[in-house]
This record gives sequence, structure tokens and C-alpha cells, in this order.
Amino acid sequence: MRRALPFFLLLLILAMTGCGDKQALNLPHRPKRYHSIVSLSPSTTEIIVSNADTAALKGRTSSCNWPEAIVKGIPVVASVKPDFEKIQAIDPKVDLIVYAGSLYSQQDIDKIKSMTGADTFSLDATTVKGFILKLQEFGSKLASEMRFNDYINRIYLEKGAASGGSFATTPKVAIIMPGKAGDDYIVGTDGFLADVVKICNGQIVGPKGAGFVPMNAESLVSLNPDAIIVPGTKFDVSAADKILKDPRFATVAAVKQKRVGVIDEDVLLREGQRVDQLITAVHRLIAPPTN
Repeated sequence: MRRALPFFLLLLILAMTGCGDKQALNLPHRPKRYHSIVSLSPSTTEIIVSNADTAALKGRTSSCNWPEAIVKGIPVVASVKPDFEKIQAIDPKVDLIVYAGSLYSQQDIDKIKSMTGADTFSLDATTVKGFILKLQEFGSKLASEMRFNDYINRIYLEKGAASGGSFATTPKVAIIMPGKAGDDYIVGTDGFLADVVKICNGQIVGPKGAGFVPMNAESLVSLNPDAIIVPGTKFDVSAADKILKDPRFATVAAVKQKRVGVIDEDVLLREGQRVDQLITAVHRLIAPPTN
């Protein structure tokens, strides 16, 4: 005598077949599976090793340093420029090269394509929204949508927390990279970091542009930011000290109120795996002091 199917199994079968009508499962179309990947920027390396199959990553740059325990075992195939001999020697042959577009010119990319024959993918954006869209595209390309979605959800969570309540007054914010001989740089008002400041209910001040541009002391004094953010580490806050002790900036509101904060340079300067942490840190640093 044939035994009846368990009830839960019957429900599963009905759900998959549409109660007798055959239906195709709605799975994403993947024209290609990538098994040998080279990352030519620290930000893309962070994202791959955190959200995809690390075994597929066959090469990285000398600046890729996080997560250290994972990336140190991946061969270095690029420093300032890609080493094409090393890339072409990778076995199995490289079928995908990823990079941050801000680090390479179109001429560089054309050379990379012609010399490797691999597909390429640029992961960079000028807004957090654009970055999330790129992450979704990248996750689909690497067949790792669920893990990428976990990261995207963390970004949404911190973005919502940072933008949820406005300050009594909108703080003016400058993001500065101090140089060694007065050759300081300030971030422009049109790029990714500017968008993060806007999300955190601040107003970025600086020249137009998406990246860092040279800054002179007079321009910072005239901008008069309420808060200044500089890159550093928990062991190195010398960039903040340099700003605070520079007599040229003595009249700047952020200096007078000692509101010069440090964010880990890799978090601040990369559109990588820690954008959620970046949003949290910026929001904390630019919040006006409470009396």
C-alpha cells in the first residue's frame, strides 16, 4: 500500500508547481560565472572578500590591507599600476577584473581590457544611493545577492539613523587631508563624502568637484566650518593636531571649539565594505555640542 505524502511536502510541491500548472522559477539570469577575479583597488577587495567567494579572488593590489587575515594570502599583482605579466600568469585565466573607477583613467582601463581579455567592472559612485545600486549589480554578477544584501541593509540602517533627526542648526563641515609642507587638500562639494555629510544633516563646504583639491589657508578661514574631519587611525591623530595647532586656522570655528575629528583613513577614503561605519562616524563627529 502506497503511503501518503507528508502534508508539508505536499504544500511545497503545490507551491512549486502552481497546483498543477508548470511555472518556471524566477531566478536571476547569469550569462556568466566568474571563477578567477583580480581586484585593482582596496575598496573592491574589501567588498569581494566580505561578500563573495574569496577563493575566486586570485590577485589584489599592494594597498589592499583589510581584512588583513584574509587578504594577506592573496597574491599582489598591482602597486601603482597593474603588473600585466603577473595577471596573465594567473591560473585559471582571469575572467573578471574589478576596480574603483576614480583610480584609473579610461586609457588604463582600455589597456587592462586589451591585455587580459577579461571582463571588467567598475564599482564607484558619487552618492550613497548610487553606491547601493552598484553593490546590487555587483552582487548579482558574483551570484552572491544574499550576502551583498546583508551589507546593503546595514548601510540603510545607519543611513536612516543618521538622517532621522535634524540638528537645531546645520553644521558646516570640511573634510581635509593635511599635507607635510602646507600642501593641504579639501574635499569638493559634489562627491561621495559630500553626500555622506548631507545624509548626516550637515552642509559640506569647499570648492566644486568630486574629489580632494588643493586648499589654501585663506579659503578655509572664509569657509569657516563648524566641524572638520581628517583621516588618521586610533593610534595616529597627528592630522587633527596639525590643524588645531596651525596659527593660520586659529579663527576657524571648528578650531576654536576643538571640533576637529579623526576617522580611520581607510574608512574615510574608500567606498568599500565599511560605508555603514563611515556614516555613523561622520554623524557623531559633526553633531553640535549639547549644553
